[in-house]
Amino acid sequence: MAAVSGEPSDLAARAARPQSLIVTIYGAYSRQLGGWFSVSSLLTMLREVGVDDPSVRSALSRFKRRGILKAERRGNTAGYALGEGARRAFDIGDARVLERRDPPPNRGWVLAAFSIPERARDIRYRLRSRLARVGFAQVAGGLWIAPRQLESDVRYVVESLDVAQHVDIFIADHNSFRSTKEAVSTWWDLDEIGAMYAEYTRVYRPMAQAWARFEGRADGPRAFADYTKALTSWRPLPYADPGLPREFLPGRWPGDRATEVFYSLHDRLARPALDYVRAVASL
Repeated sequence: MAAVSGEPSDLAARAARPQSLIVTIYGAYSRQLGGWFSVSSLLTMLREVGVDDPSVRSALSRFKRRGILKAERRGNTAGYALGEGARRAFDIGDARVLERRDPPPNRGWVLAAFSIPERARDIRYRLRSRLARVGFAQVAGGLWIAPRQLESDVRYVVESLDVAQHVDIFIADHNSFRSTKEAVSTWWDLDEIGAMYAEYTRVYRPMAQAWARFEGRADGPRAFADYTKALTSWRPLPYADPGLPREFLPGRWPGDRATEVFYSLHDRLARPALDYVRAVASL
């Protein structure tokens, strides 16, 4: 079965980083299996995606220091469980990453307006960074915008940073002297987002085509390796893309093809990949 092919790329590099792969493994598989993996099972799984044992142990230590994972023994077996914050982030993020998104109808916009004192500029920076990471764009100063369906995302960001006293949220329509499509093209870099989608298609379409031609039961380790890499590369894209209505997107939007590629792999490989993880975790 074909692995990721083509020239090196940012997406392929991401799918090779131990930290990114561990996040995917915990996000995609652990909660269905109790939220905990032994160290030995993690080492086995990550060998399948080309990561050596010292790199895994180093990444696990960093995640422990950051509170993303917590060390937890079960009987005589050492392992790691999801930290509470990471579990909540995965629970919220599932809808964004795994639920198929086609460009939605235009339901208006959600605005986040904030004013944070200069003495708390570190919090202001973190808020701006987190808003950008969930797909918001800056209109001006402390005013940020996203399609209305991202209201729950901004509320989660505000609550997790404990800055509700500084933020007001509005639901609005755009009525201005320029068209909404023109305004959207200044708020978001659609060329960059489109290029990310095009790169995903270039890197992973050969894999999707190979699996589409494959007949028979998917081999567990190969299904796990391919799906985990494809999902690791996919995870940032639904956050870079705010989910704009079709009418505001360029023609022949590259997101359409990339979405087909990812869900072709997801529909074929997610279940055998989970079955493989379940078998490894039970050893």
